[in-house]
Amino acid sequence: MTRASAAAGSRVTDLVYAGTALVAAVLAVVNAQFAPVVVVAMLIALVPWALLVFGIELPLLAFAALAIIPVIPVIALSEIGAALFLSLAAASRIASRTDDRWLIGSVTVVIMVLPFVPFLFGVEWDVGAIYFAFGGAFAVLIGVLLRRATRLADELRAAEGELADAAAREERHRIARDVHDLVAHSLTVVVLHVGGARRVIRSNPDAAEAALIEAERVSRESLDAIRGAVGMLRDDDESEWASLDLERLITTYRSAGLPVELRIVGTPEPLSLPIRLTLYRVVQEALANAARHSAPGASAAVQIGIDDHTVLARISNAFIPSTATDAVVDHAPDGYGLVGLREQAASLGGELSSGPYGDAWVVECRLPVGGAA
Repeated sequence: MTRASAAAGSRVTDLVYAGTALVAAVLAVVNAQFAPVVVVAMLIALVPWALLVFGIELPLLAFAALAIIPVIPVIALSEIGAALFLSLAAASRIASRTDDRWLIGSVTVVIMVLPFVPFLFGVEWDVGAIYFAFGGAFAVLIGVLLRRATRLADELRAAEGELADAAAREERHRIARDVHDLVAHSLTVVVLHVGGARRVIRSNPDAAEAALIEAERVSRESLDAIRGAVGMLRDDDESEWASLDLERLITTYRSAGLPVELRIVGTPEPLSLPIRLTLYRVVQEALANAARHSAPGASAAVQIGIDDHTVLARISNAFIPSTATDAVVDHAPDGYGLVGLREQAASLGGELSSGPYGDAWVVECRLPVGGAA
């Protein structure tokens, strides 16, 4: 519910109250056979309601005085009648517009006492006064409930705004992770090929040309992937990401000079799309880091284990101890690599860890098979 709709709802409620007051005033005048005192009193009692209809809202205390006090002489000089409903409508509206307990309590006492006023002026006792007194209390209760509903609606709007902000932040983080995963992987492979070509361009032009051709191919594929990601963000269609083609991913690194061993136990077909995406990106990011931080000629190993309950990905690569610090820096909280994937894994009920293990740097990701169902 927007503020505009809430204001429109309050306006409709005020018009209903005003319509009730008008009908009650007309009936009171008719029942009194158009007695001048009753006509004048009802006209005065309708003034705050008329101002309300025209968009002029009086302070609640002034509204209560103008809407209720003129009713008192009409009730005092005649039997209990329709005029009493003007005070009931006024009391209910006041209770729906304020949390001031003193004002609400005072108005409640007045309208509950009003039905008994005629008996002070010699009018014969009528048990209906008791019913009108309880009716007045019920009218105030309705106003209090309307007030609470309005307050809850305001709190709901505030909560919706906070949720929208949180969703926007999460979407920005997701886009940052996607862009990082796409660009970092492709640029790492391209840099490896270009670096290899630069080193052998004079001694082995054919090998240099082959490396540059491969760099061009990876660049084109990366450009297509980025376009696909942009299209996915525009169309909300993730079908192109549904496959878990680790063989193709690892082939790009092998062709770039990083020996990678792949071993998969189990079948990835039953895995949900979020699990596949996370698993693919973890392997992609770990291999990109391995290519950047491993010693020349070092290899990497990717092990995927899938059973009925858990998916476990373990990526390890040999490293020079002096480069461990660089790897840790790369994963600092300001980055969007494994830190972002760690957040993504946690959102699926899993966990991701990375660090030195013996003479290898190990990235391990564990995800529940049903975590994203």
